Amino acid sequence: MEIIDLYKFITENKIEYHWHSEDVIMFVDCQNVKEFNDLLPATIFDDYGIECHMKDGYFCFEMAQICSYCDIDLIDIFPEA
Repeated sequence: MEIIDLYKFITENKIEYHWHSEDVIMFVDCQNVKEFNDLLPATIFDDYGIECHMKDGYFCFEMAQICSYCDIDLIDIFPEA
């Protein structure tokens, strides 16, 4: 995943996110999960995959590990408010 692809996904789909300590929690609507999944490199799912939490109508992803795996700095894509 390239930083520009993640940025476009977030902005075009109006994805909500919040900083939580040293991590960012990103909230992806169920309708956008496939598109987000397609952005991720297939090797990120090796071993144990990635952890998420399913809520009513959306999934929560902790982005620090995902971004680190893709060599993306959190602050570059998720500006702190």
